Amino acid sequence: MAARNKKPTRLDKIKLWLSPFLAWPMRYLNRLVYFLGWMFLSFLLLIGTGLWLFFSSLPDVEQMTYSELRQQAEVRLESKLKKSSNSHHWVELKNINRDLLYAVVMAEDARFFQHQGIDYSALLDAMVANIKKGETRFGGSTLSQQTVKNLFLTPQQSYFRKLQEAFITRNLEQNFSKNEIMELYLNMAEFGPDLYGVGDAARYYFDKKPTGINAAEGAWLALMLPSPRRYHYTLYQNRNVTSSLKRKYQRILQGMHQSSYISSVQYRRYLSMINQVNWPKKT
Repeated sequence: MAARNKKPTRLDKIKLWLSPFLAWPMRYLNRLVYFLGWMFLSFLLLIGTGLWLFFSSLPDVEQMTYSELRQQAEVRLESKLKKSSNSHHWVELKNINRDLLYAVVMAEDARFFQHQGIDYSALLDAMVANIKKGETRFGGSTLSQQTVKNLFLTPQQSYFRKLQEAFITRNLEQNFSKNEIMELYLNMAEFGPDLYGVGDAARYYFDKKPTGINAAEGAWLALMLPSPRRYHYTLYQNRNVTSSLKRKYQRILQGMHQSSYISSVQYRRYLSMINQVNWPKKT
């Protein structure tokens, strides 16, 4: 009975007085918390669905054999040459001169045999260059990344495609040897209009098999790789050897000389060949 007749305290009176004013804000606060909770769950669901779609869209490289990768490459090349009179002839790595192989490595990815598929220092350099120029270009791709692009992806430049490329490259490097990746790259790289692979490039430009290509010829072929259709016109048809191309040619041979792939005598002799107007001879 005494508890029932207990007088309300000052705090009870304050709560009673404030309750009409707090009812409206608390009701909307509860709704806001409920809404934010659903938004968070929806966001998690969206992220989960996106990740599932992303990873399910990637080729299962881990389950593929090298012969299946080669078949995938040949299908891709046949598709590219569908409307062309040119054909493609696959060349195994053992039938490619070491000088040609290392000239391409020096030109496109000097750390190919050291990195695990992605050269982060090259990516950082490309990022810094983009910031300085105020551009957004995707540079710093390794030979492994270029192989993945040629095998599975489109030439479209986007962050989504680069993310796909990075994941597939990691799997490719973990499941296949550097020599296998190199053979795929050298057979899929474009060296001119509808001209794919070092075998056909060696025959077209030098009328040689890839076993007979020396370091100078390999360095010249490597000059075509960044933009083969453009350089086929300027470098091969018009014989316009710019100063930047000469510097790159020298850098390739210098790297091969420093790595003891060619001698000092070969280095000096090969350097002068880029200045020969009729080299290589037009077929």
